[in-house]
Amino acid sequence: MDELFRSYIPNSSPLHRLDPRTKLVSLMVISILVLQAFTFTGLGLFAAFFVLLAYLSGVGTGAFLRSIRPMLMFFAFIFLMHLFLTEGEPIFRIGLVHPTFEGLVLGTVITTRFVLLILFASLLTATTRPSMITNGIERMLRHIPLNRIGLSSFDIATMMSLAIYFVPVLMDNAHQVRYAQISRGLDIRHNMFRGVSTTITPMIRGSLHTADDLATAMESRCYQGKYRTSLFELRMRTVDWCVLCGISCVVFLFSGYANY
Repeated sequence: MDELFRSYIPNSSPLHRLDPRTKLVSLMVISILVLQAFTFTGLGLFAAFFVLLAYLSGVGTGAFLRSIRPMLMFFAFIFLMHLFLTEGEPIFRIGLVHPTFEGLVLGTVITTRFVLLILFASLLTATTRPSMITNGIERMLRHIPLNRIGLSSFDIATMMSLAIYFVPVLMDNAHQVRYAQISRGLDIRHNMFRGVSTTITPMIRGSLHTADDLATAMESRCYQGKYRTSLFELRMRTVDWCVLCGISCVVFLFSGYANY
């Protein structure tokens, strides 16, 4: 699962040079449109649009396939649930098991939606550094009066940065503990309960130790969560505004064809 957070591929493609706010807004709009697509025609249009963007990004297809691989079991579960639990004309009958044609169509549509959502999200992470994504979200939230609830855009940006940082850290800790247990002769497959318990405890302990070190480092640097400058100041360029106008045209076109 940590592949989803380590998928940035350095390049100088047009998508890499876009402002992260442009890509975030575009991703949100496209995600909404994908969820509104109910036919194979609309989903096919989004798939063709993704292929075009993937070509412009200059990123190989292997990166996007790796982003889907951790979710294959989830996709299979969604498809089978719709296939066997949707009422309609049965394809065949084996006792109480009777998949339906309606379930086949609905399961394919729903699963394709999730696949497209993951692909477009992986396109964002493959062309944008995590720090720039966080910076873009902070700039988008800067003008929202969050101080009324005791927060600021900088607090949210810091929390997102730490969350993105800690997911691969947790995965690394789990791998290290698992390999250490295997080297000591513990086979998790033979004793699942003991294997999980002996893995979770040192993993949580190591994660808490890392969090404590991080909190100490932030305190030593006098972090207060107030307004602060960034190493990379974001500026919307002409190409970013052109992309947003293009996304508006995509919304207009796909809103007319997605449900056909």
